[in-house]
Amino acid sequence: MRTPSLLALAAACILSACGGSKPPAVETVYSETRVEGTVEKTVAELSVQGMMCEIGCVAKVQKELLEVPGVASAKIDFEKDRALNTALVIYDAEVVDAEALVAKVTAIGDGMYPVPKVAVTHYGEADVRP
Repeated sequence: MRTPSLLALAAACILSACGGSKPPAVETVYSETRVEGTVEKTVAELSVQGMMCEIGCVAKVQKELLEVPGVASAKIDFEKDRALNTALVIYDAEVVDAEALVAKVTAIGDGMYPVPKVAVTHYGEADVRP
């Protein structure tokens, strides 16, 4: 039975291809904006370092974000060899906050994907008062 050892070898190759060494700690800078409109939603744009491939890195980050309670969608704008790629996350701000999203991403691979910048936009109904 060589199948289990081949699967283990394949998994090790994928993980090593997506990084391998732990990057230095990065402090996250947050910015927040409120926009009046007709739809209520919150969108976080996370700048993510360390993603090297779509099959392993991008899929893992997207999967982990989608598992967070309150996250409605997560899309990754990825280009190979780009230092910063972007995760666009639509979520319920009453259930989860941007800090929890960053914590989820930076916990992957013991800090393999640092998030140096987060821009949060809260869309909400216009406050019309007489």
